Amino acid sequence: MDDALEKLVENASGRKPLAAGAPLEAFRAQPLQPGKPLYANQNERLNIDFTVDRLPFPDIQVMDPRVVRIPPGRNNEWHKHAHETLFVVLSGEGEVRVGEGTFPVKAGEVAYVPRWIFHQTRNTSTAQELVVLAITDFGFTSAVLGDYDRRTRLSVGGTDAAEGK
Repeated sequence: MDDALEKLVENASGRKPLAAGAPLEAFRAQPLQPGKPLYANQNERLNIDFTVDRLPFPDIQVMDPRVVRIPPGRNNEWHKHAHETLFVVLSGEGEVRVGEGTFPVKAGEVAYVPRWIFHQTRNTSTAQELVVLAITDFGFTSAVLGDYDRRTRLSVGGTDAAEGK
């Protein structure tokens, strides 16, 4: 068993709390404020402009909460990855493309993206930033599969990203 997966299983089966001793404030985040930068990409030809910040919770292992910010009229990459994702729209409005289908989303709504399906989010507003809390199981899938996340990134030539249709 891989070290990361072994540690995950050991912690879960050991029934010991993670982040023991962390201050109470460490368990609360403000997703509308910028967090720890994780990834960003801009590509004029593909209308790509977005940032992804990771929320800084202590000792988090399975979930990976990320805040995606997309300016008005722009979108993120057409990509797929091993982790499942829940999108909670915090502000703005847009549309989520999952496979061959597209549906609208707005603040207060939740969307789901399964593993390994191509998807993309677009901000349909002409004035307001689209802010989405993306909750993934990246910690689990990376423990099982290793460092696969770079393969999902178009800006680094990832094999699980595409130029879209």
